[in-house]
Amino acid sequence: MSITYREAKRILEKQEEARDVINSYRGMETLGKRLQLRNNKELILKLFEIEKDDSIIEVFTHLKAMYDEQWGDAEATAPPLVPGEVEDVVASESQEEELEKSKASAVAEVG
Repeated sequence: MSITYREAKRILEKQEEARDVINSYRGMETLGKRLQLRNNKELILKLFEIEKDDSIIEVFTHLKAMYDEQWGDAEATAPPLVPGEVEDVVASESQEEELEKSKASAVAEVG
């Protein structure tokens, strides 16, 4: 035998842990199908509806309606390195223009 008793015991414990994790997700895998939803994004929207938070439902519904193609692409996109932090290149350019305007108006007020 190439494996020790302790290693075998540790592997069995990890298998039990893995089985528990899989079982905890098993219900989620079929929940969307049981609710007759087409994909996970619709499941997420349905779960927010269950919470009855109208503002979240409204935001997600508008996003889905306005950006249907991007909504589908988002599932294939990797998550951000820092959760909750989104880079917006277009906004940063306009922010630079606004900063320049505010600097110019501040100089005009001082002068």
